[in-house]
Amino acid sequence: MSLLRLGSCLAMPAAMLALGLALGVPAVAQTPTVDYQERVPYSNLQPDGTVAGLTATPAALALQRAGLNATWARTPSQRQLALIQEGEGLHCGLGWFRNAQREALGRFSKALYRDRPFGALVRNDSSLRSGISDEQAVAARTEQLLVKEGYSYGARLDRLIVQRVPVPAGTRADTPQMARMLMAGRASWMIVGAEEAEALRLEPGAAAALRVASFADMPAGETRHLYCNRPVPEAWLARFDQALPAPVP
Repeated sequence: MSLLRLGSCLAMPAAMLALGLALGVPAVAQTPTVDYQERVPYSNLQPDGTVAGLTATPAALALQRAGLNATWARTPSQRQLALIQEGEGLHCGLGWFRNAQREALGRFSKALYRDRPFGALVRNDSSLRSGISDEQAVAARTEQLLVKEGYSYGARLDRLIVQRVPVPAGTRADTPQMARMLMAGRASWMIVGAEEAEALRLEPGAAAALRVASFADMPAGETRHLYCNRPVPEAWLARFDQALPAPVP
């Protein structure tokens, strides 16, 4: 069986439906939607119509192994949050960090992937250098920090960002657009995972304008999950969890 294709929703065979009922999974009139962002290297559309990446591939494999139907849809992050926390229907956002505020408004799967430590994507004319602590970097008043609105960078960095004076520049743009904002001089730096930083420097003009800086003593990154709204049946999510390829350390 091939990986689930974007926008496809195959009718569940009678035998599979009977298996689902036997395992306690209620029949779902509406197929859940896996909402993803085009975000290399975590999730991006492939030429064959599948979605693959560090979070997309284990999610697609789990759906396939569990015999669970899903429709994949490219959806901006803020729209994903609205669909999960306020909207109707059956929606799961791909690759979200887990925190108490989000947990109160939805359900999380087991971990799909654990990020490498956060670092920084920095303009070449910035004074920030590798080896600086995350606390020193966020507190640097002369270096304008750009953050994504509604996004969590993990408990530690979120706390430092909230305490920052002056407040960071915020945007709802996707990550490649944020990198272009740095190149345009709208900010000095942004927090980014090591995996994504390497991909972003492949953007046109980025290698000449931006560099990667690592933080000293930065702990391991946060885990990324499927974040589902309350109408998604608990039994559906339990089957998804059981079918994940391997536990994430």
